[in-house]
Amino acid sequence: MNPSLSDIGAVSAAPSPPAAAALGPPPAPPKQAPPRRAAILRDLLRWLWNFISASDPHEAAPGAPGEHAPVISEADAARAREQGWLHELLLPLRPAYKQAIMMAFMINLIALGTAVYSLQVYDRVIGHAGYSSLIALSVAMVIAVCFDHVLRTGRAHLMQRLGVQIEAEVARRAFARMLTLPTLVLETRPQAYWQTVFRDIELVRSTCSGASALLLIDLPFLLLSLILLGLIAWPLLPVAIVTIAAFVILAWRSGQVTRHAAETEREKLVGRDVTIAELAGARLMLKSAGANQSAYVRWEKNYVAWMSEALGRSRESDHYRDLATGMTTLNTVLTTGLGAIAILSHLMTMGALIAANILAGRMISPLVQLVGQWKQFGQFQAAKKRLDALFGQRLDRMESGLALPRPLGTFLLDATSFKYPRSEHNQLQAISGQLGPFGLHAIVGANGSGKTTLLKLLRGLYPPASGRVLLDGADIVQFSQQDLARWIGYLPQHVQLISGTVRENITLAEPGIGDELVIAAAQRACAHDFVLNLPDGYATEVGEGGSRFSGGERKRIAIAQVLLRDPPVLLMDEPTADLDHQAEQAFLTTLRELAKDHTVIVVTHSMAVLSQCNGILVLDKGQLKAAGPARQILPSLGF
Repeated sequence: MNPSLSDIGAVSAAPSPPAAAALGPPPAPPKQAPPRRAAILRDLLRWLWNFISASDPHEAAPGAPGEHAPVISEADAARAREQGWLHELLLPLRPAYKQAIMMAFMINLIALGTAVYSLQVYDRVIGHAGYSSLIALSVAMVIAVCFDHVLRTGRAHLMQRLGVQIEAEVARRAFARMLTLPTLVLETRPQAYWQTVFRDIELVRSTCSGASALLLIDLPFLLLSLILLGLIAWPLLPVAIVTIAAFVILAWRSGQVTRHAAETEREKLVGRDVTIAELAGARLMLKSAGANQSAYVRWEKNYVAWMSEALGRSRESDHYRDLATGMTTLNTVLTTGLGAIAILSHLMTMGALIAANILAGRMISPLVQLVGQWKQFGQFQAAKKRLDALFGQRLDRMESGLALPRPLGTFLLDATSFKYPRSEHNQLQAISGQLGPFGLHAIVGANGSGKTTLLKLLRGLYPPASGRVLLDGADIVQFSQQDLARWIGYLPQHVQLISGTVRENITLAEPGIGDELVIAAAQRACAHDFVLNLPDGYATEVGEGGSRFSGGERKRIAIAQVLLRDPPVLLMDEPTADLDHQAEQAFLTTLRELAKDHTVIVVTHSMAVLSQCNGILVLDKGQLKAAGPARQILPSLGF
């Protein structure tokens, strides 16, 4: 029987842990070797100390996103690169963190004034009817409170600026990776993966500039409270030390228990998001196929799996939070009780007891936060590790070794083979031959024979496993993707428009190009007439994924996008598959004109296109079975 969301919602009011009736409690995490005690916090504090104490010549506080980064020394920059992308990113922001630490010192110093104020009022003002002293002390505290408010407001504004700058920079780098990772890597990353990447970036930002960062900054100032407590109520100092140790142990334990559960929950969350994205993308197909029930079962299965993990982790978090609350109450009882005994023994005063309780509250407050935030430190380390893997990936070539003129479009395949990662067999096997310059050439073959793969090799999207692909005698691996995009127009089999206007989609690669070139590209793609007939013309919104238009109209807009920069080589995968007969004939005229001074290579099963080709390549299970002039190859294909 499949679990359902109603099962998850059936939470008992009894003291026993709530659970999904059909799911039962989440499985226990596998046994792992326990890490060293308090390793997470120790590593973070050590990194923070190294970060703060590094030399800082020519530094400046951070500005708004987009401003130039402060200048740092070459030695610091080199050390930052060795210690990772995050250290390199935060190094120019170090002056702002130092400002935050100085503000925290002043804030915590002012907070001690409350305890001193209570001590003086109970021991001196009340006992001696010191009205003038009360007024002076109260005025001083009001001034201190106002100064504290100014400091807290300034620190909050500073940390917000830090957070914006950190997230903007990391998000910019992650988005650049999404655009510049090799195609084979991108094809293994679903849309949900990139959603989780930006969730990880939010976690890094909140840890480096949010409540977790403020907690790490404030924790060392517990020492001030301990020193003051030792001066005014020394009999209670052991209670405070034991309380701090107990909270640290509780925080460490809560992090160990919840960290694995948090990672499992994240995996379930990714599975949930992947399922939702797939079902949302296929929603019309599901409706037309009457597959509502199976879609619902698939969605509910993944949703329930995530929710079950979330409930399990929430129960653990609530358990340790309740323990922290109980320990807070116990500390108050112990402090008051032992303080009373110390007063009766003439070891301290009533004012000292009141002040000690205030100081104990000041010390316990960040420790309670530590119990709740410890799991975030573990999640931060896991998120940073995932981002390390992303930022450590090899990228496409960003610059060509030499700026070459516009190529003629002569392709030479030199024993070119290709194999997908983790595949045992070659998808393409030692293909050799020449295509171009100029002319209309077709690649034909059965489904799965490697036609699309060969186009991606020619475009430079896939690297050959062996052999070479040469363009005008130059190996294309030496060229950047930007250069190849200018020289080789590529139309995939399944086109994808981006939300925006028709013009914005056509000019995606050249947003500032003139209207006359946009119109020329649309006319070549046989899209100009139907776009003009729209009420808003080229300003018409295409909708999500181009949903405003039919498949053939989307294909023609995509073709116009490919033709916009007039590349000398055109690679098109099934360019006429979604076109009606009239549109196909019109586009064939365009292809014949282009073939006079362009190298045009198409994957097609259309006899109308094949009949206009100059040459044809026949693939069969990744092998080149035949190649030659169309008049010779077509009869062997049964045409």
